[in-house]
Amino acid sequence: MHRNVRALSRGLALIGDLNASGPSNVVQLARRTGLNRTTCYRLLDTLRDDGYVTFDETNALFSLTTLVRTLSEGVSSRDLSSQAALPAMFSLLDQVSWPSDFGVFELGSVLIRESTHPFSPLSVHRSMVGRRRSLVRSALGKAILTASPPALRREMLDLTASLVEEDAGLAKDRRFIEDILLQTKKDGYASSVGGSEAGISAIALAIPGGGPVLGSVNLIFFSSSMTPEVAARKYLPSMRIAVKEIERRWSAANKARGKIA
Repeated sequence: MHRNVRALSRGLALIGDLNASGPSNVVQLARRTGLNRTTCYRLLDTLRDDGYVTFDETNALFSLTTLVRTLSEGVSSRDLSSQAALPAMFSLLDQVSWPSDFGVFELGSVLIRESTHPFSPLSVHRSMVGRRRSLVRSALGKAILTASPPALRREMLDLTASLVEEDAGLAKDRRFIEDILLQTKKDGYASSVGGSEAGISAIALAIPGGGPVLGSVNLIFFSSSMTPEVAARKYLPSMRIAVKEIERRWSAANKARGKIA
């Protein structure tokens, strides 16, 4: 392991403080960050040379420049959702042992963004991130579809019908879609038996995002080991806790991002 670069940590501390407190002089910055004035001056001069900080000589105040925003603009909502999901998924894995996936709707299907398959003793898959699951046949997709507002749901189904050949017929089948919605709402969770792979079943819950559905998280198990109903009785409480934790982390990450922006 390499030694930590203290200057980098101190420079980031100054950026964080200026972001939270606004234009400040060296005395204020030193007091709030716990750094001595000489260190503050050296770090601020460096940040100033690099374009992240500006200095008002009239008032002797340091301020952040808009260049600081480039440090966060590359972080997308998808990145934040993955960061929010994974810790809760590992906690879920500790409790139930079966693997889970976090998926988001993209281009007519569900893209798996995070997964605990590589870490589960009950998984036969080493890699799931980047794989796609059906919007209308998988538990992940059914959960997202059911939790989405009607107008958004129609757009999702239209995309699936036009972009995913194997699901086009089902996406256009109003009776089939209505049955999915009714069953999922009745059960309180989405389920599938062999919907993505033979011999594999899943149950899933949608993750609200304070607007459009953030995504969904599933629990994967062998069809021969239990039915979705049995899995729900055993594991649904733990899955709901995981969903709440993902929501909490997502909200906190967005608030932090908003402050930087």
